[in-house]
Amino acid sequence: MREKIGKFELLRPLGKGAMGEVFLGRDPLLGREVAVKVIQADSAFGEDSRTRFAREAMAAARLSHPNVITVYEFGEDDGLLFLVMEYLEGDDLDTLIQKGDCPRAELLDLLAQVCRGLGCAHDRGLVHRDVKPANILVTRHGHRATAKLMDFGIAQMAGVNLTQDGILMGTISYMAPEYLDTGKASPSSDLFSLGVILYEILSGGRKPFVGDSPTTILNRILRNPPAPLQLLDLAGLPPAMLQVAERALAKDPLHRFPTADALGDAILAALQGPPDLPGPAPGPASRPASPGAQATDLSVGRGGTGQFLSLRVALRHAAPGARIRVLPGLYRESLVLDQDVQIVAEGGPGETVLESGQGPCLTVRAGSARVEGVELRMDPGSPHPALRVSGGSPVLENCGINGGGGPAAWIEGTGTQARLRDCRIASSGELGLVQAEGSHLFLENSSLIGFLRSGWRVGPECRAHASQLRVGPAVGAGIWVEARAQLFAEDVEISGCEGGGVEVEAGGSAELRRSRLVGSRFAGLLALPRSRASLEECELGGHGCAGLHAQSDASLVVLRCRIAGNEGFGISLAGGALATVDGSEIQGNGAAGLSVPGGATAQVRNSRFSEGQSHGVACGPGGQAALEGCEIHGNSGVGARVEPGGNLLLSRCVLRDGRDSGLLLLEDSRATLEECVLHRNARGGILLAKDASDPEFRGKNSIEDDLFRMREDGTRVKVAPLRKH
Repeated sequence: MREKIGKFELLRPLGKGAMGEVFLGRDPLLGREVAVKVIQADSAFGEDSRTRFAREAMAAARLSHPNVITVYEFGEDDGLLFLVMEYLEGDDLDTLIQKGDCPRAELLDLLAQVCRGLGCAHDRGLVHRDVKPANILVTRHGHRATAKLMDFGIAQMAGVNLTQDGILMGTISYMAPEYLDTGKASPSSDLFSLGVILYEILSGGRKPFVGDSPTTILNRILRNPPAPLQLLDLAGLPPAMLQVAERALAKDPLHRFPTADALGDAILAALQGPPDLPGPAPGPASRPASPGAQATDLSVGRGGTGQFLSLRVALRHAAPGARIRVLPGLYRESLVLDQDVQIVAEGGPGETVLESGQGPCLTVRAGSARVEGVELRMDPGSPHPALRVSGGSPVLENCGINGGGGPAAWIEGTGTQARLRDCRIASSGELGLVQAEGSHLFLENSSLIGFLRSGWRVGPECRAHASQLRVGPAVGAGIWVEARAQLFAEDVEISGCEGGGVEVEAGGSAELRRSRLVGSRFAGLLALPRSRASLEECELGGHGCAGLHAQSDASLVVLRCRIAGNEGFGISLAGGALATVDGSEIQGNGAAGLSVPGGATAQVRNSRFSEGQSHGVACGPGGQAALEGCEIHGNSGVGARVEPGGNLLLSRCVLRDGRDSGLLLLEDSRATLEECVLHRNARGGILLAKDASDPEFRGKNSIEDDLFRMREDGTRVKVAPLRKH
């Protein structure tokens, strides 16, 4: 055994797993014990072992939750990849289940904690794909037991699929039917795995699908119901727990719980002992109807206090202002709302479903209707939206809006003002949410997922407001702002949208604050010709092309943003584009931190361009850039490069610690330095091409590095100091 890896001391082995070996380690700087997971990069795990291991680090590092193991560091040492995590003493959940001496109520509480941690992962666009008791660590502090989900080694990050066709990652007994059938994992696949664990807890360690070979187990998961739980298995537990288990193990993902949090809520509520699956606490919206109350208080559903079996019939009896309670169940109807009514679903999330294949599940034409807790679901392949609003000012709260083959929701009509709050919007079609004909939409604390072209299309003359919105992962762009449309967004996260985060068409405008745009194959934000975009306190990273890209004649304002870790440019401009950047960090990008080609103009203040794999700033032929109070340091290319016809002004800037020259001037370029500092650049302070003019100096400059001119054969020759003061 090695004694050390990276800076960490290795004390003793803790165990081995499918992706590597785990050691107890010690951080010599902080003096704390850590768990160090190690894998041989060229081991028998295959050519993609390095990528999978790196993905485990990236996946886990994105999570910060009390029920997920914390990742501290990731690195490589002499061919060994290693991942450093918090070290906690305890047993895994599999051991506790098999021992049989832990109260089932405590095991169920631990599983509900895992649901919380997994829900956080799903919100971040991560699918674990190997949820099982052995990957759940249980620690104790006094009488309190805490569950920690670990080992994201085969987690499927948004937009990434390293699994070859026909190769499944995970443990067969915990795999969902749709994953076994298609090889495509989803958050619902993880929920099925949780259902298997729930079954094991209830049965004392038995699995719902057993066989004498992996093939037999696979076939039974695909085709057979789970082995029935016995009465003895449920002794001392409320009957509702059986219903929770049956729903969690449903073959059809649509019949399972909608989220991991919803499953966790159902487990905890069933533990409290109600006879049925829990709904919200009774309140004014859920009082039993009394005689003569039809005009204001109606109820729909089988059994209990249900007055009508059909929502459509109830609406015919409802007067304006009526409140309609809907009991849990599946309703195959297409509703039209043209008056002020309130529809309130009983039960938990996803338990009251309005499903349609002939037309929209819900059409709103007028009034200020309110709908709470209803799951709208179109049949697969249906071109109709699940929600269509063509007038009025409706409010939908805590609803699921699921499209079939078309958009999930369609909002249209001048004067229409719709508000969606705490809603989950999903579509397998080209578009998730469409605004048209001058409509106005507010999206609050909601999510958009699963589209092919664009998650939210804001049409001409439309205004869109978003706060605490989560978009992606998906194939297309996150938000598409069309001509003469306006988007105002704050606290928005757009991740894993391969077509880009936000696209603003000609004449459109987008304003984003405190938002995070990460992980697309193109740009975090694309401003098309003659569009306008403003970003304040935003983060843009992990994009394949650029963090920000502005095309000809587009206007871009960037205030106090962080643009880091993009494979291409940090900020790239096309001819005629204008960018204003202030107080921002442009760091670690693959191409230039700022690219200003011919015809483009950039004005930058109080910003830093650092640690890039290319130049800090690149001023192309005919491009103009003015930097004031900026710092350019630690880049692999030159700090600032000015090509023929380019013009660069540096005022009170520092160019330091670059791995090449601080400033490169090519023929027919111009540069002005005013009160600047150049020092500790590896290949000199200023490099002049053979026929390049000297830069112009204003005020007092400090140039500590050597000065060079390039000969015709490409070699450099040291020259006498230029006039610096």
